[in-house]
Amino acid sequence: MKKLITILCLLIAVSAIALITRCKTGQTGKQPTDTTITAVDLPTNIVPGFNFPEDSSTIYNWVKGTPPDTVSMLNHAWGIWAGLTAQSGQTFGSDSLLVYQTWLGIGGIQNLIFNNITSNKGMRTHTSPVLLSKPRQFFDAIKFASKKLKAIPFVDTNFIQWVAVAYNPQAVSHVVSNSLFKASVIDSLQRNHIGSIPQFPPNALTIKPVYLIAKPGDKAVRIPVWPGPRTTPNGFPPQSWNNYVWVDLSGKVVPSGRHLKPADSTANAAQILAATCSVNDFIHFKLDSNMAAYMNQQQGVQGIVAKAGDVALLVAMHVTTKEINNWTWETYYWAPDPDNPLEPSSPVAAKLRPAQLKGASRHYAVGVAYAMVQPNQPISGGTNKGASPIFTYNPYLEAGFGPATFNLSNQLNPNFKYGIQTNCMSCHALADNAKTDNSFYSADQYISLNDTAIFKNYVRYDFAWSFQVGVEKDFSKLKESRFEKLK
Repeated sequence: MKKLITILCLLIAVSAIALITRCKTGQTGKQPTDTTITAVDLPTNIVPGFNFPEDSSTIYNWVKGTPPDTVSMLNHAWGIWAGLTAQSGQTFGSDSLLVYQTWLGIGGIQNLIFNNITSNKGMRTHTSPVLLSKPRQFFDAIKFASKKLKAIPFVDTNFIQWVAVAYNPQAVSHVVSNSLFKASVIDSLQRNHIGSIPQFPPNALTIKPVYLIAKPGDKAVRIPVWPGPRTTPNGFPPQSWNNYVWVDLSGKVVPSGRHLKPADSTANAAQILAATCSVNDFIHFKLDSNMAAYMNQQQGVQGIVAKAGDVALLVAMHVTTKEINNWTWETYYWAPDPDNPLEPSSPVAAKLRPAQLKGASRHYAVGVAYAMVQPNQPISGGTNKGASPIFTYNPYLEAGFGPATFNLSNQLNPNFKYGIQTNCMSCHALADNAKTDNSFYSADQYISLNDTAIFKNYVRYDFAWSFQVGVEKDFSKLKESRFEKLK
C-alpha cells in the first residue's frame, strides 16, 4: 500500500489534477483524412435470447404485468448495451470504433439531405465521427426558467458535459427518405388539429452519448461521479455532487477493474488512491482536430475548451428504440462500483448484466422506462388518476433540473418538480415543432398524444427532440463545420 501511495503522490506532484474542462491553449494536429467509417447495424447475436427489434406484443406484456416484468426489460436493455458497445471492426485514428460510434449524427443526416444522397451505401458511409455538441436541454431549461422566474436557474452553464446525438442506419434512412429535416415537409403536415411526422420503423434506434473531456497533460483527472439522490428532492447537478474519482489517463498507474471508493474535494493521498481508476475503465476516444475545432466554435468568446488529442470519457448515454409506439427508453451511466449502482439503477439491475459484457462496458449502470406510469396507459385517452410514477433519469443530464425547468402542469402529482422525478418517455412525448418559448418539459406523468391543449396546431416529432435541431428551412445556409463529413 505504501508503495502505491508513493507512486500516486509522485503522479500528483508532476501532474495538474484539474477539472476536466479547463484548458488554456489549443492546437491542431495531423489527423486521418481518408478514413472511411461505415455505419453498422446493432448486433443481435451477442447475448443469447436477445431479440431486436423485439415483437411489440412481447414488450407490452412485460409492461402490463402486475407487477411489471422489470427483469425482462432490464435483460433487453443489457442486450442493447452489449450491441452498442461491441467492436465494429473499424478504427479512426488510433481508436477502435464501437458499433454506436459508427452511426451518423444530426449534422451528417442534414448533409445527406443537402447533397440528396439516398442510396443505402451513401447513407452509411462517412469519414468523421459524430461531432460533440452542448446539450440542448440545458439551453431550454435556462430559457424556460428565465421566462418563468426572470432569473437563471442553477443548471450547468459551463458545459462540463458534451453530447453526440446519433441515429442507427434504419432511423437515418427513415429521416432521409421522407425528407423529414426539411421545414417545408414539416409545414405540410401542419393542421388545425394535431399533425405528426411518419412514425419511425420498429428497428429504429437513437442515442445520446454524454462525454467529459480530459487533458492528456494532466495524467490524472478528477471527475464527478453520482453520489445518489438526496433524501429531499432538489436540483442536484454534477458541480454540487462533491463526489469524485481520479482517472489515470496513462492506464499504467493502477489496474482496471478496481473497486473504487469515491472521495470529496478534501481527499488526502490515501483517499485519492482508493478513488483512482484506469482510463480503460471508461469507454473513451481521442478528439481529432475537426472535433476540437467544432467544440471551440460553440464556445465563442468563452475560449478554447478542446484540442486534438484530448480524451473524451463516456459517462452516460440515453438510448431509445421504436420497438413499441412510445419507444422503449434505456439510460446508462458510469458507476464507481458497477456491482452496486445507486438509484435510479440498482444492484438487482447490475446482477442481470450478461457475461458477454467485457471491460469498460461493464462499468455502467442501467435504468429503463418502458411506460410513463404504472399501470401502463393507452397511447391516447389515458389517465393519471390512480397511477403510480416510474422515475427514470440520467444523473449527468437531468439531475440538475429544478422546478423552473418543468413548465407543464403535472396531473400525476403537482409536487413532481425535479429532474430525479422525471421519466424519459413523458418528456419526449412533448417533442413537436412548437417554437422553444412554447415548448414544454415535464416531470413524470401520463401524456396523451391527442391532448389538444398541448399539441393543437403543431406537428408531433414522434418523441424525437433532436428534430428541433435537425429541421432547417435552408440547408445551404448551414455552416459546413456543422456537417459530419460524408465519403
